[in-house]
Amino acid sequence: MLKYFLPRRIKRIVFLLLYGLLLFACITYWRLPQPNINIPIKDYLAKNEWLLKTNDKHLIGTRNQTCVHPNLPLWNKDIEKIIEISVPVKCSRETDWVYTGSGKFYISLKAVKNHGEIKCSYEAIVNDNEEFKILDPVYPMLNGSDLKSDAFKVYCKASDGKTYSNTHACIAPQSPRMAGEYSSNSERFNVLILGLDSTSRQMYMRMLPKTYKYFTEVLGGSLLEGYNIVGDGTTQALMPLLSGKRETEIPETRRDRPGASFVDEHLEFVWTRYEKKGYVTQWAEDTPESSTFNLRLVGFKSQPVIHYLRPFYLSMADSAQSYMTSFLNLFKEKRKNCLGSRTTYQVYLDWMKEGLETNKGKNFFSFGFISSYSHNDNSDLVQIDDDNVEFLKYLRNENILKNTFLVMMSDHGLRYGQYRMTEQGKLEERMPYFGVYIPAKFRAKYPDKYTAFMQNLNRLVVPSDIHKTLLELIDETPEKMNRSVYSLFSPIPEKRTCADADIDPHWCACLKTESVSVSNQNVVAATNKVISFINDLLKNVSSLCHGLTLQKVMKASALGTDTNVLKFKGSSDRDGRVADFSDKLSAEFIHYLITFETAPSSAIFEASVFMNVKTGEITAKENEISRLNSYNDAAKCIHSTHPSLRPYCYCR
Repeated sequence: MLKYFLPRRIKRIVFLLLYGLLLFACITYWRLPQPNINIPIKDYLAKNEWLLKTNDKHLIGTRNQTCVHPNLPLWNKDIEKIIEISVPVKCSRETDWVYTGSGKFYISLKAVKNHGEIKCSYEAIVNDNEEFKILDPVYPMLNGSDLKSDAFKVYCKASDGKTYSNTHACIAPQSPRMAGEYSSNSERFNVLILGLDSTSRQMYMRMLPKTYKYFTEVLGGSLLEGYNIVGDGTTQALMPLLSGKRETEIPETRRDRPGASFVDEHLEFVWTRYEKKGYVTQWAEDTPESSTFNLRLVGFKSQPVIHYLRPFYLSMADSAQSYMTSFLNLFKEKRKNCLGSRTTYQVYLDWMKEGLETNKGKNFFSFGFISSYSHNDNSDLVQIDDDNVEFLKYLRNENILKNTFLVMMSDHGLRYGQYRMTEQGKLEERMPYFGVYIPAKFRAKYPDKYTAFMQNLNRLVVPSDIHKTLLELIDETPEKMNRSVYSLFSPIPEKRTCADADIDPHWCACLKTESVSVSNQNVVAATNKVISFINDLLKNVSSLCHGLTLQKVMKASALGTDTNVLKFKGSSDRDGRVADFSDKLSAEFIHYLITFETAPSSAIFEASVFMNVKTGEITAKENEISRLNSYNDAAKCIHSTHPSLRPYCYCR
């Protein structure tokens, strides 16, 4: 017996030693410096020179508002030291063997051509009380068969012996929830929302420059530059947007608390209101382990929408966590953000597109929210820029935007990391990206509502305002609230404060305004910078126009970050309800609003000037300078040749 025992024991010891050495080697290799996978900043800026300009937000246009958000630079040397731009990933070169469309399952003809006859086993993935369940396999799953669910696993084998396995997101033509009639009312407006986690307005513009430009310049979308968060994290951003209520206003739904209820037992979500009106609804969120209503909260009692992508992502997360997959990935080329031949973002956009095509002719409310490319680190955002533009082109070319409101938004800016530790990063956290495209049909039908919307672009806006706006589109009204809530289609008061909107002071990005002495050295330096900037504009007509000099500073005020924001370090509890005010961060910048008179023209100007207190750098730009008194005939020498310079020129 001993004779058999020793060899087995020795074999086990040898195996463990070899396994340990192998694991040590893998870990050591993984910790070695890897090749640079970031795009050099200088190359990135060379392709996007406009990022070197300051933000286009016009502070002078907001001078009568009580709440004015800071005009933060898109790029400077401090930002350049922190921001990284990752190289786009390359996924498998071989096209997926399987694809879907119009509610059908298809085997790729290209795959058949390359590998011969292909037979596939199909396993539908369905929602099971906020978890996922895999149904019995269908074999063989024939080409052109009806899809059974919005996600499935597939295992295929070709006659040449090659195999293919993958998990696919799709749109099944029928759903257990689709019991009623779904409308195709062309007079109603559809809603399509594309959301990103942890992306401020400035970061969106930096990392997704093509998307931003196409959305604003080609489609004509507008940014809500006064959009302000109301709490810490995604749940505090999306719950009031989707339901009108905040977490603290409903009975207990936190999963670690006794007697906690499902969120849909206390909230009627906006997609439910749309579905009752005959809309097909769609909701995708790509990180099921940390999703908005499931990380801390209990989640949904009933499937929230008709087309629900949570089972797909749960299945993907489950596969990724398997021991063998994790171990083998150490030896494979990194395929971060890939799923077969497509990136995970392309899979998501294709699913959104498939929803529009499969339910073509029906009214829809579709909302997708992606975290994996931006949560806690925005460097991968550049990878989705081209995909976004292609999707926007598709929406435009297919005439989907004719009667569709398109919203491209985020929940908040970065909450952690080196960038968040700066004053600018802290302010950006409070100012997420929020872009809205208003269809031409709505503009023509409701010109007064569109006028109000355009007037509200710089006004203080919060998520519950978006909720009210979405309900107005289907002639619904939100539940009565204890705070003032405004639709974007009616005027939002200029004097609206964070207190009016029920925003705690440490979440309020509104600048604090203080009067400053006209003889303050920073004010004088900032004024001279503006005059120097004006003289540079006049350089090409210097033979016709006088150079200007400062005659006197008439009035000055400083707009700076509130100390409540500077002291706020973060939430000290898991639920984001208890604030930690231990931060020692000091103000790094000030916006000066200055009124001054120049010689020899006696011209009076008002200018907004950005000063970096730390470096002393002063920034002025033309659309932040306003002429307050009439120039009459003082600029007649350039009246027709250089009309844009008339406010500054005093003819010789």
